Amino acid sequence: MLAAAALGLLQAGVVGLSLEAFAAKDARAIFAAPVIAVSTFLMVLFLGLVRSAVRPDDVFGAGPAARMLEVVAVASPVLHAGLTPQAASLLATEVQLRLGYAAVAVSDRVRVLAHVGLAADHHGQGTAAPPGAVQAMAEARVARLPVGWRHGCDSHCPLRSAVVGPLSVRGRVIGSLIAFSEGALTISDRERDVMDSLCGLVSMALAAGEVEVHARASASAELAALQAQIEPHFLFNALNTIAAFIRTQPDEARRLIIAFAEYCRSTLRQPAEFVTFAEELQHVEAYLELEQARFGHDLLVERRIGPATLSVLVPPFLVQPLVENAIKHGKTDQPLRIVVRADRRFGRLRVVVRDNGRGISREDAERVLEPGFGSGAAGLGLASVHRRIEAYYGEQGRLRIASSPLFGTYVSVLVPDEPPTDEQAAG
Repeated sequence: MLAAAALGLLQAGVVGLSLEAFAAKDARAIFAAPVIAVSTFLMVLFLGLVRSAVRPDDVFGAGPAARMLEVVAVASPVLHAGLTPQAASLLATEVQLRLGYAAVAVSDRVRVLAHVGLAADHHGQGTAAPPGAVQAMAEARVARLPVGWRHGCDSHCPLRSAVVGPLSVRGRVIGSLIAFSEGALTISDRERDVMDSLCGLVSMALAAGEVEVHARASASAELAALQAQIEPHFLFNALNTIAAFIRTQPDEARRLIIAFAEYCRSTLRQPAEFVTFAEELQHVEAYLELEQARFGHDLLVERRIGPATLSVLVPPFLVQPLVENAIKHGKTDQPLRIVVRADRRFGRLRVVVRDNGRGISREDAERVLEPGFGSGAAGLGLASVHRRIEAYYGEQGRLRIASSPLFGTYVSVLVPDEPPTDEQAAG
């Protein structure tokens, strides 16, 4: 601004002196016009050089950059579910609204998934992806396109040019983002840079969502595999315990058979993504009944379950592996005392399983959440619970372990009391 003001004053001075010189020589004032034109051109050129020197790295300005980030922030939760028609519609709407294009379209490799703005009658959802977009996707590059040349439009289309960029996930082009303009020459290098940056941000959001989807699918597959097996050691112990009670305490044997059937039913049922906490506790109780019948007074279990927790939906096998771990790795020659506590506060479910057993060594404590560590070939280890909490809840859920040979082991799980929606799980 200071440079412009100084140049303005300088130009006024030059023009004034020129007019005085022309007047002194009785020359016509019209000769001052070239002086004004030349001085104006030089002023504009100088201001351009000053701006480039002061902001050499500013490709498209802070305004469009901020609006691009706003677009991605709004669309990311839906984009995490993939390039669906719903995600494409939201993305096209946000780009057109915030960046001011005449129309915006999003396509997959073959067809338009969404079109917002002008010319929706012949560029709309379900139409073939424009030839220019197909070529840009094949070449994996951003391209500037005159509509009538490479978009298959006739002369009556109000959209005269476009810029198209590919949307990629892990190096694989899955679609395109197309921004249309009404002017034939309005798509500049600046618009190309904007599209390049925007497509990069959108591609990152799509890739992040794909990683989360794979994590959840892996967790579900792992749960299905775990539910399809019962640890042989536990199975034999349970049957031997029941057989020992058949002659001496038939009523107790009958009760244990029912508990064993409930345990098998819960383990072998069709995998579900979420169950009520009450159902999870039924599985835990069936397991504990069999173990308490086996160990007698050497296993003491205290339950502190808040009534408000029973209706909370949780991933199955959230608590039973914690109790199993306490018995398998905490039992000594002394009676083992286990406390199972659950409460629901401030939108969170907290579950604690504490024992006074032998504890976990420092070396094992650092590795206990690693896949496969300490769980045995067919066991349900803490690592499985940890991975599924991460897959379903992300940073909103956590599993913590504190252990000492002197005081036993303390395991806590903290998760939201509402199951994540598809958008939350993706985001």
